[in-house]
Amino acid sequence: MRLPYLRTRGRYSAVTRVLGGLCLTEDYRNGDLADGAGLTGEGDGIAQRCVPRELGVYQSPQALLDTEYGLLLIAGGDVTLEGETLCGVTEGEKRAAVLGSVAVIFPDKVWIDLESRTFGPMETSLTAASAVFSDHTITAEGDAWPFEKGDGVTISGCGEHPENEQTLIVRGVEGSELLFDANVFTPGAETNVTVKRRVPDLEVLCAAGNRLWGVCGDTIYGSRLGDARNFFVYDGLSTDAYAVSTGQGGFTACAPYGSHLVFFRETSACKLYGSRPANFQLMTVRIPGVRRGCGKTLVSENEDLYYLGLEGLYVYSGGVPQLLSRVLGHIEAEAACGGVRRGKYYLCLPERVLEYDLLRRRFLPWGRERVRFAERRGGELLLMTEDGRLLSPEGGAGKEHWHALFRPFRDGPSRYREGSALVLDVTPEPGAWMAVDIRLRGEPWRQAAMFDGGSHGVRPVSLPPNREDTLELRLRGEGRCAVRSIERLFRMGSEVAP
Repeated sequence: MRLPYLRTRGRYSAVTRVLGGLCLTEDYRNGDLADGAGLTGEGDGIAQRCVPRELGVYQSPQALLDTEYGLLLIAGGDVTLEGETLCGVTEGEKRAAVLGSVAVIFPDKVWIDLESRTFGPMETSLTAASAVFSDHTITAEGDAWPFEKGDGVTISGCGEHPENEQTLIVRGVEGSELLFDANVFTPGAETNVTVKRRVPDLEVLCAAGNRLWGVCGDTIYGSRLGDARNFFVYDGLSTDAYAVSTGQGGFTACAPYGSHLVFFRETSACKLYGSRPANFQLMTVRIPGVRRGCGKTLVSENEDLYYLGLEGLYVYSGGVPQLLSRVLGHIEAEAACGGVRRGKYYLCLPERVLEYDLLRRRFLPWGRERVRFAERRGGELLLMTEDGRLLSPEGGAGKEHWHALFRPFRDGPSRYREGSALVLDVTPEPGAWMAVDIRLRGEPWRQAAMFDGGSHGVRPVSLPPNREDTLELRLRGEGRCAVRSIERLFRMGSEVAP
């Protein structure tokens, strides 16, 4: 008769000191999370996030932009700077950038001088019912031209002398007379002549090198140096505007990086090198780009660009972008935004906000807010939700419920061992509480322990006798609580009978 082999009873443990982040693939490690909410990183452990602080509520948010003059907020058709209303815009989401003291807003094509609090249209024109051309001037009787010296303007509507339809640079404005270079016109009289300072319909934009950059269709545009309103000034100078056709549209975002600019598509990018029109060089590369509708995820931090592409979150360091979110599988998002705060990137998806630790390279489920815009202001990150709440990730009052669902712990009991207990290194703060739930195979969740706040250190949690090779663990609570390590205790026993 064959009897089971009996071993001397003993104990040993397996400690998970570095708690991982979200891992939604099967290639996970003990300590990784399957789901959760209200969590943030704290060293190698995890903790309940701080309650966000509400800074205000705004109707129909449209854009958010930090400037050296204060926070520029567009909501409900009003453009405000630190609470002061400056002007109005149309409905719909806006694209904004700042060049020096001038902010520009697209697609409205509005400029705002943030220092003087003045504003006006970037694109302006005048149609003269009667105009007289000399070899270098246009005179419109009774009309004052809405242009300035140095503007690049396009002249159209010349029926008598079509050769006068040109794009030229205004050399001076004297009342109803526009001055240009000598001998550029055929003299004569015209009716219904239009002179217009044009601005391209930029679909993506950014400011870099004291120019406003953007893309319209398949053409990359750069404004005249220091002038966000002029894109068609070609005078043979280093301060000229710049334009280059790429032969293919579909651009989704743009940003400066190091000594060049990057104009992203979904599956490629154009890199623009140089410092002036005479030495600008364009290079097209096949790399993972920014997903359409997710241009607001493009954020610069520590000489890297982070953004959401077709396969997930990428980091661009000048070469081939690196995919950071393999542990999450495929990320579904038609629109998203992102921001960086204190070494953590906040990826704001339609249904949730994920926190990515740039140092430890892990994702944590930060919150369930539906964030529409994220903007960094100094060392603070501002989040604007779809319902118009402006939030700061820290400083709020009250307590929030949180939970952390771990992936099943593997490498547990086997032929000669059984799980006996858990030991958690936790720190619930005064007024907080934390519950420990466990589930064995085929059984419902059961609460194994409850810890109140105010005490520190390790907390033992007894387990029912089991020979399962996996253990499911869920932590939940309310209020600030940090979890630093999880230790699983086992004891040795006799062989499991076949």
